[in-house]
Amino acid sequence: MDDIMLSVMSDLADAHVEESETWTINDTVAADWAVDKIRNARGDFAQKEMVVREKIRQVEEWLAKEKTKTDKTVVFFSFKLEQFFDNTAKRKTKTQEIIDLPSGTLKRKFPAPKLLRDDDKLLVWLKERNLKEFVNVEESPDWGNLKKKLIVSGGNVADENGEIVDGIIVLDQPPVFEVET
Repeated sequence: MDDIMLSVMSDLADAHVEESETWTINDTVAADWAVDKIRNARGDFAQKEMVVREKIRQVEEWLAKEKTKTDKTVVFFSFKLEQFFDNTAKRKTKTQEIIDLPSGTLKRKFPAPKLLRDDDKLLVWLKERNLKEFVNVEESPDWGNLKKKLIVSGGNVADENGEIVDGIIVLDQPPVFEVET
């Protein structure tokens, strides 16, 4: 293939001509040229990606330093505000103590107790008292083990005995074309 034809092919590819009928690859030289174009495009992108990822790393590093500074400021002033809170009159409710300030509110919350449970023991206790409304029963197919025993033939799925299995639809997937460089 001569240089003029390669130049024309390059110009067509670079212009991203989308009409597949107007340009085709007819021989191995053109196919090899197209593979080179793909390799070069991927290489160019990889270079740009590397630069961008490094820039992202630098910005994330700067942001992490700024977060550290912010966290230190927040911890320092929160500690001082808590000391103030402990020594100042406050409004009390059942679940919290509150000091209202023009710039914000200071609160000390008293959360409800956390309940740790042993589901096995709790399940036994509920069953002994016939409290079925508090027991969940969930059934589902053991797909991982079942799939190992199934046979796909045509558009059907059968078990080991050849019986068609209800509830499974076979969807054929198209082959995938890849260019490896």
